[in-house]
Amino acid sequence: MVSDTIKKQEVMAENPLMMKPATIEQDESLEAAVLRNLQSYFKTLNGMRPQHELYPMVIQAVEKPLLEFVMKRTGHNKCAAAQLLGINRNTLHKKLQFYKLI
Repeated sequence: MVSDTIKKQEVMAENPLMMKPATIEQDESLEAAVLRNLQSYFKTLNGMRPQHELYPMVIQAVEKPLLEFVMKRTGHNKCAAAQLLGINRNTLHKKLQFYKLI
């Protein structure tokens, strides 16, 4: 986990056009935080196009911490985590493998 964070920071340092980790202000909804962070990201681009496809970049930025949180919350019980997320257990397993969480 720590090495993943370090790798991300190294890549972001090499490429300032990558999206920085999102922050949420106190009393701010998740939707408002996402919008604010997207606006900030595009402001840093200064009119340039992102070098990465936006949709997968945002989904991955949200999905990995969601999976980490749900797995901790359920005591790493995949059936309970899949049910909480509303997805199939096999789908959860594939996502956990994709993000190297198992």
